[in-house]
Amino acid sequence: MHLVFVERVLDDGRYEISLAEGAEDLEKAIAGKFIFPKKMILTKEQKEQNRDGLRDLLSGAFCFQGMENVTFTVRNEEGKDIDDYSKSLYDSIGTSGTA
Repeated sequence: MHLVFVERVLDDGRYEISLAEGAEDLEKAIAGKFIFPKKMILTKEQKEQNRDGLRDLLSGAFCFQGMENVTFTVRNEEGKDIDDYSKSLYDSIGTSGTA
């Protein structure tokens, strides 16, 4: 399943992330387990505080964190990809901090 999200910057500076493609597939996949989310709203502060784990925040908000074979893209209103959402707090698990 591939999901496409669109991030809009609202007039008050908050960020609205909504599902633009793949909504029907996701809704079927989570039916009965979770309420289907329409969008996620983040303040500038929330986005900054979670910048190293925005993938985790997005996957949790849209209920696909435990699913396999789910890919996603986040784009701005102009259609350009936003890489901020590719970072996960779990990316470093399994790597050693020693040389």
